[in-house]
Amino acid sequence: MNNTSNTATGHADPAREQRARQYERLHNWLFLADVAVSLALLALLIAGGERSLSFRIEDAVRAVIGENRWLVVAGYVTVVLVSYTVLFLPYSWWKGYYLERRFELGTQTFPSWLWDEVKSLALSLALAIVVFEAFYWLLRTAGGMWWLWAAGVWIVLQVVLGMLFPVVIIPLFYKTERLHDPELEAQVGALAARAGVTVLGMFRVGMAEKTKKANAALAGLGATKRILFADTLLEHFPRGEITSVLAHEFGHYYHRHILKLIVIASLSAVVGMSIADLVLNAAAGALGITDMARIATAPLLILALFLFSLVTMPLMNNLSRHFERQADGYALDCTRDADAFISAMRRLADQNLADKEPHPVIECLLHSHPSIGRRIRFAEEWNARQGRKEVTDHLTSDI
Repeated sequence: MNNTSNTATGHADPAREQRARQYERLHNWLFLADVAVSLALLALLIAGGERSLSFRIEDAVRAVIGENRWLVVAGYVTVVLVSYTVLFLPYSWWKGYYLERRFELGTQTFPSWLWDEVKSLALSLALAIVVFEAFYWLLRTAGGMWWLWAAGVWIVLQVVLGMLFPVVIIPLFYKTERLHDPELEAQVGALAARAGVTVLGMFRVGMAEKTKKANAALAGLGATKRILFADTLLEHFPRGEITSVLAHEFGHYYHRHILKLIVIASLSAVVGMSIADLVLNAAAGALGITDMARIATAPLLILALFLFSLVTMPLMNNLSRHFERQADGYALDCTRDADAFISAMRRLADQNLADKEPHPVIECLLHSHPSIGRRIRFAEEWNARQGRKEVTDHLTSDI
């Protein structure tokens, strides 16, 4: 608690900042390791074409299930995803449980973590089966334009998940309950009304059982739109800082960032699926694959989409940082309280163990948000402009 207070008032804890840099560097290396392992596994699965491990897995599934392609797709996805999860469970434990404990961020018990892994696997499996059933049905029936229809399926799925996220997915992993704080509800409600946001509920999310990290969000689409407050935010942040954080979230709505991101993601899906189609067709000849509509070609499809996402990630992150700066500007204009914004940023950095000044290249390539240091300087510059404006207005009124 003392560390948090010191950081919020501007007195940095050197030891904690050093740990934040270590935490950042470690996760950057883990990102590279994840990319390398993913590429290697996908290549291993499909190397050899119709004699590859992927085709042998499909043949084994077909021998047990039969020739029904819908069942073969579901069986193949289940075997591959469950095998991957079990094989890399020790790595997942080290990365998601042990490291969080080591850096004094995790509060979750091991049984709780393991149960979350089971739920994550079930959710991922359900979504993966839906996606691959749709994609490979289109490959079998839609001809050369299958990829365009597949992009449409992906876009619809993203919208549906956006609607379900606060009402189905979050409650699977965190206890949620209605916020019972009339004063805070009134303050946040006034901010929401100013931004034109229709709030359908404010909820407290029990993150403290699993992590010390804090967050808040305006989540959901349409009838599921609601405000989520992490209990770690409510218990450790003053009211002015909480309203500043929420004003930032409303800034996204005010600037129509969600709609813009849906449009951009839709265009990206179309381009990505068209590239995947080109890769599948090129690989058919190179690997001697005669039927690209077999689910065993899934590693090729995933590889193409994965590489596309890696190439476009810096562009998408740059756009995201631009949107975040706009939302920060809205929060400052709305609350007129740069001090609360700055102290909230410092407290978030401390509580979430964020590196305030990551390397500019790392920030450019990997970060979807501006660094805490940049956001603080942005608020300080905003504050200075307001001070100059007040002086100018005063002089003008005197004249």
